[in-house]
Amino acid sequence: MGVALRKNITLTDEENQVILDFCKKMGRSFSEVVRTATLNYIAETEKEDLATFLAKNCEYVDDEEQKDFNKIIDELKADEDEGREINLNEIL
Repeated sequence: MGVALRKNITLTDEENQVILDFCKKMGRSFSEVVRTATLNYIAETEKEDLATFLAKNCEYVDDEEQKDFNKIIDELKADEDEGREINLNEIL
């Protein structure tokens, strides 16, 4: 592991207490619990396919914006290029 960094986070009193109670039960430090939980969350999220990720993290568009997307999709469908599969990292 490289150089350790300090980061500040903002929690409500209730959130803090939930984490502290869990730390006590597990015999782990606050930092260790937050670090482990965060890394596990990231690993699980990165396993999601694009459709699942978008459904969970992106809002629906209004009708006018959808019309624009439909036009772009129609233009892409008319294109002879078969394209290629992309991954989430290419979009972000």
